[in-house]
Amino acid sequence: MIRMGLIGVGRMGRYHYNLYDEIGDIVKTAVCDADPELLKSLPKKEDTLISVNYMDILPHVDAVTIAAPTKYHYQIAKDCLDAGKHVLVEKPITTDYEQAVELFDIADKKNLVLHIGHVERFNGAVQEIKKLIDNPFLIESRRVGPYVERMKNDSIVLDLMIHDIDIIMNIVNREVIDIEAKGSVVYSELPDFANVTLVFDNNSVANILVSRVTQKKDRMMSISQQDAFIYLDYTNQDINIYRKGSSQHVFGNKELKYINEYVLERVFVYKDNPLKMEIKHFINCIKGETSRIVTVEHELRSLKVALSIDNIMKKRMGRVRV
Repeated sequence: MIRMGLIGVGRMGRYHYNLYDEIGDIVKTAVCDADPELLKSLPKKEDTLISVNYMDILPHVDAVTIAAPTKYHYQIAKDCLDAGKHVLVEKPITTDYEQAVELFDIADKKNLVLHIGHVERFNGAVQEIKKLIDNPFLIESRRVGPYVERMKNDSIVLDLMIHDIDIIMNIVNREVIDIEAKGSVVYSELPDFANVTLVFDNNSVANILVSRVTQKKDRMMSISQQDAFIYLDYTNQDINIYRKGSSQHVFGNKELKYINEYVLERVFVYKDNPLKMEIKHFINCIKGETSRIVTVEHELRSLKVALSIDNIMKKRMGRVRV
């Protein structure tokens, strides 16, 4: 059994906390948060150590999940790795690329598992779509929803868009050679929506739209390739494939109509809780039963692109304010 510790019991941390009991290979050993009121609000569990100092729980655990605010990720992760603990840290691992490299180096030297919590990787539809991709030339992604006050100080790129950057770069698996990024402030002091275009070295293009000012929540991605148009719905974990049928122009008395026919395929997707699957994958890697779902090189490449986009957005905001 893996003795599991949780650092941070905010919104995301509570999801982890509630799922630990459903995973047979771990025991919920210790929980930490700097806010004692949050700790008091957790369901009581007699055999779980509770502390406001994460250093206190490290001697009692084999692995930890870090769900604290991003600005604390680097120091907490470094302390945990230095103490010989396996680490699952919520995305983004840090807002400094060199710090991320350092953390992975420490994990490698100590033969520890260090994973970044990209929960969308374990969405059933994302898992399945990898089998369907063949040299895509256009990818369009849309991740939008209504404004939430508690997110006003978070970068929309590092909070929302990083999911799509990670998935798209894993699908295309080529180097990004050009980035265009635009966005604007609506409710907060940071951009509340952003539109980004990535150009890859094989001429594939990805258009990514994220927003926290859109009243209807929408999570989708479409992929255009030579033989198919593939549509993925993240929320329902559904995939539809549209293949070319026939098209024709029909002339009426007063108008010209275009009729397009296609063949629709619905892909069967095994659906489970993506966060639960992520935690199980982390545990299986610790036990040596499987290999990490993406390489460290991919982790760092995706982070580097996300940080580049975030930097472009910040500079653009500076120009707008001037």
